[in-house]
Amino acid sequence: MTAQDAVTPEKILQMGFGFWASKTLLSAVELGLFTELAKGATDAETLRTRLRLHPRAARDFFDALVALGMLERQDGRYRNTAASGAFLDRAKASYVGGLLEMANARLYGFWAR
Repeated sequence: MTAQDAVTPEKILQMGFGFWASKTLLSAVELGLFTELAKGATDAETLRTRLRLHPRAARDFFDALVALGMLERQDGRYRNTAASGAFLDRAKASYVGGLLEMANARLYGFWAR
Protein backbone atom coordinates (compact mmCIF):
# COMPACT_ATOMS: atom_id res chain seq x y z
CA MET A 1 0.00 0.00 0.00
CA THR A 2 1.40 3.40 -0.97
CA ALA A 3 0.84 6.74 0.74
CA GLN A 4 -1.75 7.52 -1.95
CA ASP A 5 -3.65 4.37 -1.08
CA ALA A 6 -3.62 4.96 2.67
CA VAL A 7 -7.00 4.56 4.29
CA THR A 8 -7.97 7.38 6.66
CA PRO A 9 -10.98 8.03 8.88
CA GLU A 10 -11.42 11.57 7.48
CA LYS A 11 -14.68 10.96 5.60
CA ILE A 12 -16.17 9.01 8.50
CA LEU A 13 -15.28 11.75 10.98
CA GLN A 14 -16.61 14.50 8.69
CA MET A 15 -19.90 12.69 8.43
CA GLY A 16 -20.04 11.85 12.12
CA PHE A 17 -19.46 15.45 13.16
CA GLY A 18 -21.46 16.97 10.31
CA PHE A 19 -24.01 18.31 12.79
CA TRP A 20 -21.39 20.79 14.05
CA ALA A 21 -21.30 22.58 10.71
CA SER A 22 -25.05 22.33 10.27
CA LYS A 23 -25.92 23.70 13.70
CA THR A 24 -23.35 26.48 13.37
CA LEU A 25 -24.98 27.63 10.13
CA LEU A 26 -28.52 27.21 11.49
CA SER A 27 -27.63 29.26 14.58
CA ALA A 28 -26.13 32.05 12.48
CA VAL A 29 -29.29 32.21 10.35
CA GLU A 30 -31.50 32.23 13.45
CA LEU A 31 -29.49 35.10 14.93
CA GLY A 32 -29.70 37.14 11.73
CA LEU A 33 -25.91 37.28 11.53
CA PHE A 34 -25.78 37.44 7.72
CA THR A 35 -28.42 40.18 7.61
CA GLU A 36 -26.40 42.16 10.13
CA LEU A 37 -23.23 41.78 8.07
CA ALA A 38 -25.10 42.88 4.93
CA LYS A 39 -24.85 46.37 6.48
CA GLY A 40 -21.07 46.14 6.10
CA ALA A 41 -17.97 44.37 7.38
CA THR A 42 -17.39 44.71 11.10
CA ASP A 43 -15.09 43.56 13.88
CA ALA A 44 -15.93 40.69 16.22
CA GLU A 45 -16.74 42.84 19.25
CA THR A 46 -19.18 45.07 17.37
CA LEU A 47 -20.85 42.06 15.78
CA ARG A 48 -20.99 40.26 19.12
CA THR A 49 -22.65 43.26 20.75
CA ARG A 50 -25.19 43.72 17.96
CA LEU A 51 -26.17 40.03 18.11
CA ARG A 52 -26.12 40.00 21.95
CA LEU A 53 -23.75 37.04 22.14
CA HIS A 54 -21.73 35.98 25.15
CA PRO A 55 -18.16 37.31 24.88
CA ARG A 56 -16.52 33.96 25.59
CA ALA A 57 -17.71 32.08 22.52
CA ALA A 58 -18.49 34.78 19.94
CA ARG A 59 -15.11 34.92 18.21
CA ASP A 60 -14.95 31.11 17.97
CA PHE A 61 -18.46 31.13 16.48
CA PHE A 62 -17.51 33.72 13.85
CA ASP A 63 -14.26 31.93 13.05
CA ALA A 64 -16.11 28.62 12.68
CA LEU A 65 -18.27 30.32 10.04
CA VAL A 66 -15.08 31.50 8.32
CA ALA A 67 -13.73 27.92 8.36
CA LEU A 68 -17.03 26.70 6.89
CA GLY A 69 -16.74 29.24 4.07
CA MET A 70 -19.82 31.20 5.15
CA LEU A 71 -17.93 34.33 6.25
CA GLU A 72 -14.70 36.02 5.26
CA ARG A 73 -12.32 37.70 7.70
CA GLN A 74 -9.79 40.30 6.69
CA ASP A 75 -7.88 42.63 9.00
CA GLY A 76 -10.05 41.52 11.93
CA ARG A 77 -13.30 42.39 10.19
CA TYR A 78 -15.94 39.87 9.19
CA ARG A 79 -18.07 40.01 6.07
CA ASN A 80 -20.47 37.79 4.17
CA THR A 81 -19.22 35.67 1.30
CA ALA A 82 -20.87 36.17 -2.07
CA ALA A 83 -23.18 33.19 -1.41
CA SER A 84 -24.12 34.04 2.18
CA GLY A 85 -24.69 37.66 1.19
CA ALA A 86 -26.94 36.65 -1.70
CA PHE A 87 -28.96 33.93 -0.01
CA LEU A 88 -28.88 34.51 3.77
CA ASP A 89 -29.67 38.22 4.03
CA ARG A 90 -33.31 38.44 5.12
CA ALA A 91 -33.74 41.72 3.24
CA LYS A 92 -33.11 40.12 -0.18
CA ALA A 93 -35.70 38.44 -2.39
CA SER A 94 -33.18 35.61 -2.92
CA TYR A 95 -33.24 34.71 0.82
CA VAL A 96 -33.35 30.93 1.36
CA GLY A 97 -32.78 31.14 5.11
CA GLY A 98 -36.49 30.64 5.77
CA LEU A 99 -36.11 27.02 4.79
CA LEU A 100 -33.13 26.73 7.14
CA GLU A 101 -35.07 28.46 9.93
CA MET A 102 -37.86 25.92 9.50
CA ALA A 103 -35.35 23.06 9.54
CA ASN A 104 -33.80 24.43 12.71
CA ALA A 105 -37.11 25.00 14.49
CA ARG A 106 -39.06 21.95 13.33
CA LEU A 107 -36.64 19.26 12.18
CA TYR A 108 -33.36 19.59 14.03
CA GLY A 109 -34.85 18.53 17.36
CA PHE A 110 -36.01 15.22 15.93
CA TRP A 111 -32.53 14.45 14.59
CA ALA A 112 -30.93 15.60 17.84
CA ARG A 113 -32.94 13.04 19.78
